[in-house]
Amino acid sequence: MRTPAPADSLRVARALLRQSQRVVAKAAGISQKTLGELENGEASLIEKNLQLVDFYVSQGIELLGDTQIGKAVSNAGAKWSAPFGPDATDVQKSKFRAEGQPTNFGAARALVKKSQAFVAAALEVSTATVQNLENSDISSPISEKLKHWYEEQGILFTGWGDVATGRYYGIGVRWASPDSRVVADRSVVDGNLADR
Repeated sequence: MRTPAPADSLRVARALLRQSQRVVAKAAGISQKTLGELENGEASLIEKNLQLVDFYVSQGIELLGDTQIGKAVSNAGAKWSAPFGPDATDVQKSKFRAEGQPTNFGAARALVKKSQAFVAAALEVSTATVQNLENSDISSPISEKLKHWYEEQGILFTGWGDVATGRYYGIGVRWASPDSRVVADRSVVDGNLADR
C-alpha cells in the first residue's frame, strides 16, 4: 500500500515548482479546490493525494517524510531528486535539476505556512526583500539571516553543491524533527499561499 503525502510535503513540492495552485491542479488532473484542501490537510482523499504525488514525482520531486505504523508522518517536506553525490558523472548529473542557490526560501515559507509579509515583519525587512530572496540566486547577509530564521522555526534545508559546476542538487526543505512542526503551528497563519 502506498502512503499518501502529508499536506506539508504537498505545499513544499508546489513551491519547488514555483507554480500556482491553478496551474498545478490542471497539470495533475485534479480540481484547484481539492488541491487546496490537500495542501491544508482538510481532505483525506487518498486517490487524489496519490495522483498529486505521482505528478510531483514525474516533475523530478521527491516527497519526504518518516512513517511508522499507527503514527502521523514526521519530518515531512520535499526536495528535487538528485544524483547520489558529487562523485556522480556529468551524464548522471545531467538527468537531474540543478539550482543556482543552496536554499529555496519559497519552499521554506510554504512549509511554515506564512506569507511573505509575515516573514518580512519577523526579519524587519521589506516584503520586496523577501520576494527578491525567493526569486534570486544571489547570496547576501540578509539571505543568511533568512536561512537562520527558518532554521529556528525547525526547518532543515536539503541538498549538496557541485564544486565543478557551482550548481546545487537535491534542494528542498523538511521539518528537522517531529517537534519542529509544533513551533510553526503555534503561531497564527498569516496570508494565503494559494497563488504565490
